[in-house]
Amino acid sequence: MALYQWITCIEHVDVNRQLLICLQENNLELDPEFSSRKIIYARDGNKSKCAWNTRVDIIISPNNGMTDEYVVEVRSSEPMLKKGTRCEEVATLLKTVIPPKS
Repeated sequence: MALYQWITCIEHVDVNRQLLICLQENNLELDPEFSSRKIIYARDGNKSKCAWNTRVDIIISPNNGMTDEYVVEVRSSEPMLKKGTRCEEVATLLKTVIPPKS
């Protein structure tokens, strides 16, 4: 399983707005069934032409209840040690929109 994870400091409102733009540009969609005001869950869209094992899941959730720190996780069923995976591609894109805490 490929997994990219980082902690970010950002206002929740900004996370939603920035993430929605990034999701739309990359054929990813927010899943309202599993998302809430504090947790964001997104995944590859139903129309995605990716193989089932390369489809990514994105989870953004509060870091230990902190109000301005969030944990961003990008996951797929791809091998972690393989270079150039869809998971790595999406994580790199998200890091430009939601940068890691410095």
